[in-house]
Amino acid sequence: MGFLLTKILFLLVLAAASGALLAYWWFRRHYEDVTLDYARSREEWDAWRRGFEERLAARPAVDLEPLTQQLSAVHAAVSDIDIPIPERVDLSPLHARLEDLTRRVGDIHLPAPDLGSTDARLTAIEHALFPLDTRLDELASAVRALRTPAPAASAAEVVSEAAAPAAESLDTSLDAAAEAVAERPAQAPPEAMKEEASLEAVRDGSRNLLTHPSHGKPDDLTRIKGVAKVLEHTLHKVGVFYFWQIAEWSPEDVRHVDSQLTGFHGRIESDEWVSQANELAALPSATPRPREH
Repeated sequence: MGFLLTKILFLLVLAAASGALLAYWWFRRHYEDVTLDYARSREEWDAWRRGFEERLAARPAVDLEPLTQQLSAVHAAVSDIDIPIPERVDLSPLHARLEDLTRRVGDIHLPAPDLGSTDARLTAIEHALFPLDTRLDELASAVRALRTPAPAASAAEVVSEAAAPAAESLDTSLDAAAEAVAERPAQAPPEAMKEEASLEAVRDGSRNLLTHPSHGKPDDLTRIKGVAKVLEHTLHKVGVFYFWQIAEWSPEDVRHVDSQLTGFHGRIESDEWVSQANELAALPSATPRPREH
């Protein structure tokens, strides 16, 4: 084993020596001394630069006198221009006219539109139509409750006979409501409507949505932040008339009412109607929640 390692080491030394001899022979054969070339090129560059400087110094000097004379002439011409400086402009008449115009505009008083009577008429019409909606619901219930009569009479005759009294009553109610609205547009609903409104009127499938304001005068829902007059009418159509209704809403009630507020989705939660209604329902001016019988 030692002989083999010795042999390998000898071969490595021999290879290294052979490589060194080969590199020395190659450099000796291809070596070129560039020192002389560099010195020669340096001398040539210095000679060219000296010649260029001599030729540049031999050029005649530029005569700038004509240009100086032209600039002097231009300066003299500009100095001779007499630009009149305007005197101070008197703006006091303009200020006086502006003040007069401001005073006249301030004296203009546009009359505020009186929308109170219009709101009262709309409210009276809306209250007058609530009983009619109830009568229409009763008429629909009566028609659905009809049974098939004996073969001697046709179904059309039975429906006509059963619906005739209800139709006459409906016409009478329409005429009475129209006369009440025409004679007393800004007054409270008639006593007959109050008596009918005192009945329970919870909508089918809801917890506290009403068909009409059956517990007294509706609250002013526009006092809730985010509820405009148009949205208040929409809430009336949905069945919301009082602060205590909104204060009792559960998350399911909020989602149910929100789904019916077309164009106002998300306003209940974003404006916090439930918390606002809790505060407003506690005020003395709010309609109290009716006691359960």
